[in-house]
Amino acid sequence: MKDTGTAGQRLRDEWLGKAIESLWDEAMITTAVAIASEQVSNPLRRLSGAGEASDPGGLKQQMIWAALRWKALAAGQETLEHWLSQATQREGTLRDFVDFVALTGALIVKEIETEWSRLEHLLGMAALRLKLEPSKAMAEDAASRLGIVILRPGLLDHREIAAACSIRLATVRNALSRREMQLQSGGVEIGEAMDWMVKRKGFLYADINAVIPERRINGRLAAGYLAQLPNVRQRRLISRLRLSEWETIPTQQRFAINSQGVKHCLMMLTSADITPLVALGAVSAENRSRDPNARLYQESFPCAAGEQLWQFQVPNMAVLDALVAWLSRQVHAVAAPVASQSHADEGSLAVLGRDCQADQE
Repeated sequence: MKDTGTAGQRLRDEWLGKAIESLWDEAMITTAVAIASEQVSNPLRRLSGAGEASDPGGLKQQMIWAALRWKALAAGQETLEHWLSQATQREGTLRDFVDFVALTGALIVKEIETEWSRLEHLLGMAALRLKLEPSKAMAEDAASRLGIVILRPGLLDHREIAAACSIRLATVRNALSRREMQLQSGGVEIGEAMDWMVKRKGFLYADINAVIPERRINGRLAAGYLAQLPNVRQRRLISRLRLSEWETIPTQQRFAINSQGVKHCLMMLTSADITPLVALGAVSAENRSRDPNARLYQESFPCAAGEQLWQFQVPNMAVLDALVAWLSRQVHAVAAPVASQSHADEGSLAVLGRDCQADQE
């Protein structure tokens, strides 16, 4: 897949696979803009008839502000709606930054090539974030006003996928060769790419998956969502096992999820019949009642007569919503209290904990 981006919008291969903060901490952005502004300010003044100037401070400060604002969008630190609301009076400065980077590229000399490519990569990431925005109308309007070109809408190429996940191009190419994603003309369909990318630790825009009901989720997204629900409360977090225990308030139905999971959202609970949960969309259900550590789990989650211990995957937010709603309506049978429960805290969830740890690898 060949990158056909225009100047100022292209992702730069030399920055792929690097963590965001190693690219754009505030000091790096300030230095890059300062060096670029020194290169650009005098030609601008000559063209405008203002003559030479040795102090490009005004331009520099405006472009530093704009670069930091573009970083907030490109790094996934803010939703597009919030980001736009913070710049309603200064959209012109944001657009000026796009032109500033393009002009720097036109005047590029070897001494500033690194700083220019860093800033160009920043705008390439911002364009990528706009492409992924669920509200297409909002993204297209913002791109038009701010001078950003969204290339190949609906598709992501290998460079964009690598950039979104902070991984090397070779990793994406290997995934495509293994047919983990289906390559179409010009790239991978965005929805399919999002489902693949959310399984990567470095994916910058995982929160987008959480707001699209049919997109794949993981344990991290599920935990963040559950924490906002009024009918669910978190009972405890077991850091060593990277999981959390939850309870539906109306029915006191307990369940556990891999709250730090990246590859999957795993849920475990006790139930007499898994069929209704499968019908709601739970997948890869496993009966763990005969697991050697099942007794420890049941000491923490008392199991009523006839119930069994089940583990399954929750594929997306629509299924998670349906499962929580169902659990909130089902009155859970009460088992006899377990006297030794206080000693089970770290070992009680070992069954799910083992899978949770594997989910981080």
